[in-house]
Amino acid sequence: WGDFVHVKINCPELLEKELEKNKPGNIWFSSVTDCYMPLEVKYKLTRKILEVISKSQYKNKFSVEILTKSALIRRDFDLLKKLNVIVGCSINTLDAKAARVIEPFASSPTERIKVLKEAKQQGIKVFGFISPVLPGITNLEEIFRELNFCEYVWVEILNIKSSVLQRLMPTIKKNFPDKVKDFEYMIENYEEYCRGIKKEVDGLSKKYKLKVIDVVVH
Repeated sequence: WGDFVHVKINCPELLEKELEKNKPGNIWFSSVTDCYMPLEVKYKLTRKILEVISKSQYKNKFSVEILTKSALIRRDFDLLKKLNVIVGCSINTLDAKAARVIEPFASSPTERIKVLKEAKQQGIKVFGFISPVLPGITNLEEIFRELNFCEYVWVEILNIKSSVLQRLMPTIKKNFPDKVKDFEYMIENYEEYCRGIKKEVDGLSKKYKLKVIDVVVH
């Protein structure tokens, strides 16, 4: 994961037919990858896809949402406004150094918040995705305070399945040794930990008057 990218360069050409034949619904960019990853600067696939949708006679069949970790999205504000796209950024810490370790190819947390504010100033609806919540690293109150201008937020608790932990824990042990005990507590007491996060999120939602759509638990 993170070592390769399959660039689906024929996506824009195929999309028009998909828009015609599919039932009305929501188009979501992107659930597993980031549609504004660094290669988007070269290939402009997301830009081309948005252009196809904006020109399509079937565009009114669909709502569009975009979730990203990249400030590159500001390049496409013109199309996002035309399509009434809802834009979100994923953030799990405001600590720039920690974010660089955890998400080395993403824009800084400060830049992500800045781009959300710029989008809102241009009349684009925005939301925050606090994901994944990392024990001892994610400061929920700091993030709620910074995102209180958003329409709403989602909160996602870290998935503790073995495939995730096998990739993540070596990074935590190397770069955040003082947080290892926090992770161990979460893993050993997951249900209790999740209840605690939900309670904290509920309190922060009320304090900052920020709507929470859901707290996602795996």
